[in-house]
Amino acid sequence: MLFSHILGFAVVSVTTAETVGSVTACAVAPSPARVTALRLKTRGHGGHVLPWDDIRSIGADAVTVRDLDLIVAEKDIAAGDPIDKVHDPVGKPVLTEAGELKGAVADVDFDESDGSIRRLITDDEEIPGERLLGAGSYAVVVSAPG
Repeated sequence: MLFSHILGFAVVSVTTAETVGSVTACAVAPSPARVTALRLKTRGHGGHVLPWDDIRSIGADAVTVRDLDLIVAEKDIAAGDPIDKVHDPVGKPVLTEAGELKGAVADVDFDESDGSIRRLITDDEEIPGERLLGAGSYAVVVSAPG
């Protein structure tokens, strides 16, 4: 599934049937390459994050969460945490470990059942997810093709 496909999806609690917010971004981590969280726009003050392990499912029209208490306020996330906003890859330049620019991340193709990243899609190419080495505040770093 492409991340751009779920951008704007409602996030709904399965226990209360309330809409918690909508998907605005994601966070990723390497080893293995996976989506670690979805970032949300909510009615409250500040941003909120839904850790991947707390997602019940991603369907054709919405993301479901087991319980509203599983949503984390951005202000409560420690720097360096894999769900932190600095790990959002979309729009960031992609550099190889040798410093070669490979375009910018336009989309992320991931498995909606487990969050594993199949590929990073740039303006110029598709990079297999297993090449992801890191995503930070400035760029996404990938290994050189082997």
